[in-house]
Formats: sequence, C-alpha cells, structure tokens
Amino acid sequence: MALPLVLAALALPCAQGPDGAPAAPFILVSGCRAADGSIPLTALDLGDGGTRTPHAASVVRPAEVFTPGGIRIRARAEGIKLDFVGGAEAMLTPSLRLCLRDGEQTLPPLGRLALAFADGSRLELEPHSDPQRPLRRATFVSGDLRALLWPSGPGAAIEASYRRARAPADPLLVLGDGRAVYRAVPIGPLLALRAVLRPRDDARFPATRFVLAGDVLAESLRRLPSHVPPHPVQFPQAPEAARRLAELAGVLFTPGRIERTARAKGPLVLALPDEWRLDVAEGPGPGTFVLALLRADATIPAVEWTISPHRTELHLVRPNGGEGGGPRWFLRGLDLSEQVAALWPWTATPDDRRWAAQELRRLGARNAHERMRGGAAPR
Repeated sequence: MALPLVLAALALPCAQGPDGAPAAPFILVSGCRAADGSIPLTALDLGDGGTRTPHAASVVRPAEVFTPGGIRIRARAEGIKLDFVGGAEAMLTPSLRLCLRDGEQTLPPLGRLALAFADGSRLELEPHSDPQRPLRRATFVSGDLRALLWPSGPGAAIEASYRRARAPADPLLVLGDGRAVYRAVPIGPLLALRAVLRPRDDARFPATRFVLAGDVLAESLRRLPSHVPPHPVQFPQAPEAARRLAELAGVLFTPGRIERTARAKGPLVLALPDEWRLDVAEGPGPGTFVLALLRADATIPAVEWTISPHRTELHLVRPNGGEGGGPRWFLRGLDLSEQVAALWPWTATPDDRRWAAQELRRLGARNAHERMRGGAAPR
C-alpha cells in the first residue's frame, strides 16, 4: 500500500477540561515511579502518546513495525508515516520535519533525531546531508530488539539480542494522542516540558508543562531522621522536627497529582494536604532553584530543597530562618543525587535552564534570595 505523501489539512476541535480551563502548566505527581526509579511518560499527565496497553512483543515486518503500544510505523523513501492508536497521524519528511494534518510542523533538526514513545520504544533517524535525498537510516528500538526500518530489503537487519545503549541524542517525547511532541528539560526532581509540536487550538496540550516528582521529595523527608544527630546542641529540636517531617511524607505526597492551574495568579505555590504548601522559587545563583515546604500560616520553611545544575539537596531550616546574619540551614544538605539521576534519562543545556527559569518566573516564581533574606514566604 502506498504511503500518503501529503497530509491534508484538517480542522481539529478545541479540547478542554470540564470547566473549559486549559491544561495546568505545573503539576506535582506522586506514587508513580517505576521499579528503576524513573517516571513513566504516561505519568506526565499529557496523554498516552497514542498507545494502548503494551503487548509482550512488537510485530516487525520489512520497513514496517507495530510498537508494543500499537503505533504503526511505515518507512518509505518519501518519509515515515506514524499511525497512532485512536486515529491520530503524523509524518516525518526525509529532512526529518515532523508534520501534522492541520499543517503544524517542526523545523528540521541540525543532525540526527530520536522520538521516544510512551510505550517505551523509540525511533532513531539519520538524514542525508543532501535534503533532496531520502533518509539515510531509520532504526526502531524496543527493549532488547533493534530493527533497521530503512533502508529496507536484503540489507535490513533485526537484532533480537540488542542491548540498550545511549541514543544518538536526547529524544523528543511523543505524548498527547501522538500529536503532542515535547523536549524534556530535567532540573533535579523537576522536569520542564517544552512543546515543539502540538495540534492547533487544542488546550489539552500546553506549550509548557512542569512536572515535580513528589516521590523523591517524600523519600528525602523519610531519610531526614538518620541525617540528624541524636542530641544536637545548636538545634535541640532538630531530631523531633525531622521525625515529624518523616511521618508527614506520605501525607504531603500521597499518590496522585496536585496542580497549579493555568488561571492561578500570584506567587508560584502548590497547596499540599494538611495545610502545608510548597513554594517554588529561583535560587540565589544562576541556574539554581529552591523548593520551600511551609505550614500554611508560616513565614519560615521547615525544609528547603536546593536544585543546582549538578546537585539536589534537602536542608533542615533553623527556626529563625537565618535572621540576623546567622546560618539558615542546620547541618550540611542531604544529597539526593542518586535518586534524581534515576528519574529522568535526559540532559539539560544552559540554554534549557535559562528558558526554564524564564518560564517559572512567568508562572510566578520569585527570587529565593530576596525571600531568604527577609525570612518570609508568600502567603
């Protein structure tokens, strides 16, 4: 069957929530980590990526595959067609532009391109240097299976014993119903998602989405009692404070999601259970961020998570919050690098982090340095 070369324009209805509100730009998700500590793409609350419940194995044919979640991928000299479960479609041109039926399309990448699907499979693509020529190579990867889709024919290869290696580049994430494609920007326990392609006039798929991994925050609170000495002289209440926070971890970060709606105004704050809140702010240094955990009526946080390009730490805040020039935190920070590294398999460039900081400011994140100096948090 011939592969369609041109996708006809198709008007897509605007899909919104029950109250007509656009999708939330900032959410906290808990109780969704996989066994290896990672967060599945379906937990990002941006759809199933046009997949269904995965099968045990993919069905592979020459120049054509069905991913474990049922996405049909067909490779030809003219491009690659993607047919998602539910009826959504997309096409990759030989120059690796990703196109939708409504006319939306991406710019061609400067080099190779990888697409990550919600069922765990991926498509790795390499163009020719001459844009007039067809694809140089298209490879489908799923678990231990690696199949060369293009070029097809006698030279094609399927390796069932393939062991996963690092992809040629951080992939674009195929979400929504298959037509929402995002670039992932990991920032410690926070993941920023930047849309590179989405259906026109469809409010289900925001231009920006921040996802905060509550499981890592909860785990760090549970580790706090073992981090605090049993009889500290400078902060005698520290062991009791650490124990109470550890007990609260499962209450504050209960399985599910908490969102900051698109209509919310003012400082970037998430309301947590039991009259607690989480304040999201820019850090005092370039490319740093701070998450502050406070009681609803408090001005000084109980703890703060500091996020830098290379390290995430949990800090127990002293009762006076460092007023009068004293130290703000008690002891050295609790290092969360191992837990954070398992969350997201992608990297962030300095430009990514600058973009994320700009978007957080747009959502209401304040400068943490000013808040820390004043000892006050937003109410």
